[in-house]
Amino acid sequence: MKRGDVKAFHEIFVTYSERLFEFSFSYLKDSFTAEEIVQDVFMRIWEIREDIDEDKSFKSFLYQMTVNRVFNHMKHQVVKQKYEKYILNSNYSFGDSPESQLLFSELDNRIGLLLQKIPAQQRNVFKLSRIDGLSNPEIAKQLGLSIRTVENQIYRTTKFLKENLKGEYLFILFCVSNSILQFC
Repeated sequence: MKRGDVKAFHEIFVTYSERLFEFSFSYLKDSFTAEEIVQDVFMRIWEIREDIDEDKSFKSFLYQMTVNRVFNHMKHQVVKQKYEKYILNSNYSFGDSPESQLLFSELDNRIGLLLQKIPAQQRNVFKLSRIDGLSNPEIAKQLGLSIRTVENQIYRTTKFLKENLKGEYLFILFCVSNSILQFC
């Protein structure tokens, strides 16, 4: 694998991926996130394959990478929940003031522009979910997709929006908590 042998990498993936998934799932209780973590671990393994120390236990190395990603995800969730709780418990009122309408309009336009940058089907899935309020099984049935594909496309779009609106995340959380932003 260190020399770029894809077959060797595949064997390692087959040997460890299910165990790492079960390990991740035991902490997260979320199959989608557990699968994403395992994929991230193996992508990182491939990226750093030449630097992996052969004198150390590879299995321990894999599990340590997985543990780190699981705990980082859990810490991120705690921070996210604290912000959401803060926003929900705050007394901010954006109401109908001209400033809040302008901020909302600018953010709404920015989200619209960002959504134009993603593939049409992914955008359609996201809008059916977040604007039309359809459930994932309803979207899957309507578009002839698997539920897993729908979940994946919603996840990717949400991640894309968050990455491109980093500085405005608290404002987005506020908007979501007050049901004034339809996209998130």
